[in-house]
Amino acid sequence: MTNQEIARTFDKVAFFLSLRDENEFKVGAYARAAKSIREHPVSIEDMLLAGEDLTKIEGIGKILAQKVEDLVIVGTLKVLEDLLAEFPESLYEMSQIKGIGPKTILKIFESHRIRSLDELRRFLQNGDKLAVPAPYEGRIREFFRR
Repeated sequence: MTNQEIARTFDKVAFFLSLRDENEFKVGAYARAAKSIREHPVSIEDMLLAGEDLTKIEGIGKILAQKVEDLVIVGTLKVLEDLLAEFPESLYEMSQIKGIGPKTILKIFESHRIRSLDELRRFLQNGDKLAVPAPYEGRIREFFRR
């Protein structure tokens, strides 16, 4: 598993924890770990195979080091599986839209049952209005004009 794949998984955990309105420290810990892993010059998987201590990587403590190891060995994280039982994974792709965050994405999902960028595009093409403040809707519409 590449560092990019591990980091993306941790980014997803941070995103879905935000949707759940989880403790900011926990969300931040996953986000910082994702950034450190993404930028780490050595393969995390190779480090694990060599028995190296992942806690030497900035932003990785004992608990997150264990999560990384679980992810590399098992291929998934229990915490992410639990979150995906609550939310459709396709909501994560909406985080590509600059200027809107998890709370706006959650509002769109809860108000309109929109689960993906494709569904959001079709909704807007139909001329429908989103149940979000106008500046956010403007950013979303701009995203699709590009």
